[in-house]
Amino acid sequence: MYEFTCQLATLESPPPELAKLLGAVHDNQDAIDGFAKLNAGVMSPVEFFSDENVGRIVDSAPPRSALQM
Repeated sequence: MYEFTCQLATLESPPPELAKLLGAVHDNQDAIDGFAKLNAGVMSPVEFFSDENVGRIVDSAPPRSALQM
């Protein structure tokens, strides 16, 4: 969690993998809730950033062109 917080604190663009995940969180209430729980310390980073959870979030995201509307 410390490394994630430090990365966000740089105010630089996130790495492509994180940008893709954050884009997929948009309009996905379960993913938004998970991200809020992560930041609140209620969900562990290991759980949120697990391959299974990230895969589920990214796979359920609408096509990228639909996100840009």
